[in-house]
Amino acid sequence: MQNFSIIVTCQDQQHELQRLLPRLLSLQYGGEYEVIVVDKAHDKDMIEWLEDMELRYPGLSHTFCPATSRGIDIHKLALTLGAKAAAYEWLAVLPAETQLQGEDWLRNLMACCNDEADVAVGITDRKRKLNWFSSYIFRRRFSLYRSTSAVILCRRSVLLQSKPVKLSKRQVIKL
Repeated sequence: MQNFSIIVTCQDQQHELQRLLPRLLSLQYGGEYEVIVVDKAHDKDMIEWLEDMELRYPGLSHTFCPATSRGIDIHKLALTLGAKAAAYEWLAVLPAETQLQGEDWLRNLMACCNDEADVAVGITDRKRKLNWFSSYIFRRRFSLYRSTSAVILCRRSVLLQSKPVKLSKRQVIKL
């Protein structure tokens, strides 16, 4: 089993996190995983709630985008902060409103992580605006799915590269 880090970005979504995090952190998985929540709004109530959650769940950590990050795309910054905080090479980037599909969700998700792929995109059933990273991948390979939300698996080294990565068709897998 691969060890991996899950990055959940949120902005004023404490209700969605209250539903997602306990379920996500209690799923059974054969390897190790951590969950990193990146708060884009730097909400004081959210930070206090996350600190309480960290006491109950040792695999949970959080960070936030500083309020002084003007002129920087806040979602790109959130993903970069999450990736830099990650302990493992494989990252799963989830929106806060992700609906987990069963107890084997993590195992099924990580089945796509192998030496043949650098990035995998999974479609969720919830409609929302795409973030910059999934939008890039969707424009290149899955233009049919532009209006849906995505769960993205990628290598930490790919996400943190300074230059955009061109992905071949065999490197992108639809979950």
